[in-house]
Amino acid sequence: MRIAMHTAESLLPNRNAPVGRPPSSSAATAGPTKPTAHPTGPPASTSPFASLFQKLSGGTPASGLATNTVSATSIFGAATVTSVGAAAANSSAMATATTSASAAAPTDTAAAAQPPGIQALVSAIMNGSFKPTYVTDPSQLQETTPVGTDTMPSFYYASDATANQLASLLGGTVVQRTAFGQDPGWSEPLANFIQLPSGQTFNAANIAYYANCGPEGGAQLTADLTGAINQGSALTNYYANGGQLPIFATGYIGPPIAGMTYPPGSIGADGNVVNPAMQS
Repeated sequence: MRIAMHTAESLLPNRNAPVGRPPSSSAATAGPTKPTAHPTGPPASTSPFASLFQKLSGGTPASGLATNTVSATSIFGAATVTSVGAAAANSSAMATATTSASAAAPTDTAAAAQPPGIQALVSAIMNGSFKPTYVTDPSQLQETTPVGTDTMPSFYYASDATANQLASLLGGTVVQRTAFGQDPGWSEPLANFIQLPSGQTFNAANIAYYANCGPEGGAQLTADLTGAINQGSALTNYYANGGQLPIFATGYIGPPIAGMTYPPGSIGADGNVVNPAMQS
């Protein structure tokens, strides 16, 4: 199988680099690289400060990536909770009171009350209402190569439900495209991506990784999610249009996502979002 070796750089030095696929027998004929993403998210005790897609080996980006649009649906809906209280023992009257769903404090309602953006996603992760799932049906993960077929790792492929939830939280749209560039003779299943109003487009599975990182705190999550969007969208553009392979410095987060609100103090003097993990 003709697949290029790849590596990943960590945002923090204590993150283990993902294991790559076997290297090509000839670097000159190597196809586009496939950076290994995180599996289904780390345990709460694992340091999450890493991008899914970091330093890659060389390769030629693909052209003509397949794209089709899937309507994103909101995961939030209005609801009421009705409670019935008994009257005094000597009375036959029954009292019924209706309260809003917010009185019952379901975990995702708090996120729904926020405008779409990074902070809505941070809240959904912190309160546990964002619980991503991945495509698990092998028939939907089949890849055709010049020498046969194999199965792509599911952690590149967020489920439709997860992608729709992310689109709702971030104010984007779900689109489908191949996860990476590919040479002639290769055919990969389509993955769910999120396209923001700014045009930034990134693999939903890249962001879904951070669902288990709530214990790291809101400030670090804000930085991690911003960095994952900035880096993921740069790589999506590279695979679609070619040009210079983007390489990111350790700890790189980048500027705030256009149109999104950030907490006071989270943007540094250089205009980039502060990465708490890199502060002395």
